[in-house]
Amino acid sequence: MSVFLATSLAPQIDLRLLRRDYFDGVSLLLQDADGVPYDLANVQVCASIFKNTISGTVEQVTSLNIEEQEPLRNGTVRLWLSSAQTALVWDAAASVGPANISQAFFPSAYTAENSSDFLSNSALGWDLRIERKEEIADLVSISAGTFISQTNHGLGATERVIFEGTAQSSINYNGTGARIYTNLTNITYAPPYSFTIASLSGITDAAPGGSVYRLKQDTVVAGSVFVGTTFSNCFP
Repeated sequence: MSVFLATSLAPQIDLRLLRRDYFDGVSLLLQDADGVPYDLANVQVCASIFKNTISGTVEQVTSLNIEEQEPLRNGTVRLWLSSAQTALVWDAAASVGPANISQAFFPSAYTAENSSDFLSNSALGWDLRIERKEEIADLVSISAGTFISQTNHGLGATERVIFEGTAQSSINYNGTGARIYTNLTNITYAPPYSFTIASLSGITDAAPGGSVYRLKQDTVVAGSVFVGTTFSNCFP
């Protein structure tokens, strides 16, 4: 297993897989621009392999399995694939065209020797993304789903927001998608700073307390995926 240091600069790390082989994976240390590890208790992590189709669209092939390492505050995750998943990756590469398949046996020790068998541009790629909350502003009041903040919230219409610490317990984030709110309207960036959430039109509170948070997404790592064939067929 290889270990890489992943920062917010989104380095490129290419994955080299073998059809039907279990991919032991990579361990990644996720940290912010200041070199501080992300506390995995406070972020959501997702990673997937995708293909660029002949028609120019992008389709997900499979999600990489994510194992968050203890202690979570150290920001280390392990990504891995089952043998069934590497077979799916092979099928995806083959569906784009035979040129996307390497016939070389390429454990990492032989990468240099077999470099001519690798694609310079694979039709398969992968990325790892995180979503973390960023406190925007304290709340002053709520009127029929219109939220007034103490300072300029800087929110955009398409952002995902959550609330924490308000007197309205039904809207406070509880770790589920049902408490993530989108489709913001009537946004103002001058006093009174406000935005409206139509689905919360029944909420009114003159002194709700608490804060609004933006869910901020970042691509931490991205790269190409190369898949090679296996020759022996000792197992079913």
